[in-house]
Amino acid sequence: MFLKRLSAVSLAAVLALSLAGCGKKEGVAAEVGGVEIPMEDYYKSYAARANQFASQYGAEVLDQTEPNSGKTTDELLREQAIQDLTETEMIKQDAEKMGIEVTDADADKEINAMKEQLGGEESFQALLKQNNLPEDFLKENIKKQKLTSEYTQKKLEELKPTEDELKKYYESNKDSFFKAKASHILVSDLKEANLIRKDIKKGADFAKVAKEKSMDPGTKDNGGELGEFTSGQMVPEFDKAIAKLKVGEISEPIQTNYGYHVIKLEDKKQLDFKDVKPQIEQKVQQEKFGDYIKDLQKKAKIKVYADTKDEVKLPEEFKNYGVLEKPKAAEQEKSNDAKNNQAKDKQASEQKNTENNKKETK
Repeated sequence: MFLKRLSAVSLAAVLALSLAGCGKKEGVAAEVGGVEIPMEDYYKSYAARANQFASQYGAEVLDQTEPNSGKTTDELLREQAIQDLTETEMIKQDAEKMGIEVTDADADKEINAMKEQLGGEESFQALLKQNNLPEDFLKENIKKQKLTSEYTQKKLEELKPTEDELKKYYESNKDSFFKAKASHILVSDLKEANLIRKDIKKGADFAKVAKEKSMDPGTKDNGGELGEFTSGQMVPEFDKAIAKLKVGEISEPIQTNYGYHVIKLEDKKQLDFKDVKPQIEQKVQQEKFGDYIKDLQKKAKIKVYADTKDEVKLPEEFKNYGVLEKPKAAEQEKSNDAKNNQAKDKQASEQKNTENNKKETK
């Protein structure tokens, strides 16, 4: 349950552009390196996202507030739309310098393969309609994904660390590379985690407490045992705690996305360089790539003119991108009144029919 999912390097993991506005510029949503991104592209990007979201979860979800950010789903979708556009343009400009280009023909090849897989043009168009997805938007997204993939792959190859860099990293982080055996107790409350640790330190049986109180269904029945694992398999917070613990020690409560963990370290051995070389190579490569992207952002001269705090009022020509319009308060009230009146009429009609039936029975 707590194993960290390994994934390929993703630009989303290193890109975090500021959405601070730079005033207004008529008809322009943003600017990257002097290249203007028209509001039309912003409308398309936002509309397609909002429509897809509303289609899956209902239009009312767009007004719900996300607890961590305090922003509505609608505002977060607007931020995603403008961020995606600026990131793509930034990468496109750097990719051109590297000789990377994705053409319409490349995208058409992908679309044709999709049509063939689906069984022809008719099935393809039906799929687009079902997902409220315009074909030109799909095409642009295919180009963007191919460009990002080729760019990332080539840049990572350029940033491949040397043997000396890998050994230097290993020597500086030896304690972070281990094979360990541990048990844990997972609870949702910090106060409870502290009390559990206190009881165990006083002599309470760890396995027994785990069976009684741990929230982890995968380990509680066997006393919280996680078995053997190596560094990099667990979530980062867990790994860091294991790296600091000595065999036999009970950790302070460790917070992760799952809750609070009290960990008992049963065994730990340091891994040799040869055993963790691929892991270090991936980590160093990711760090170098992240540093490169951050530096690229500083040089890109990104300016955002569209205010993502403002609700988007889509021009008529972009309504076919499927944004489900939220009813105005007055219209909603009128709609509710109409529904109430219909319910009253139905109730009166049913009551009248009942009375008539009684008369006929008599």
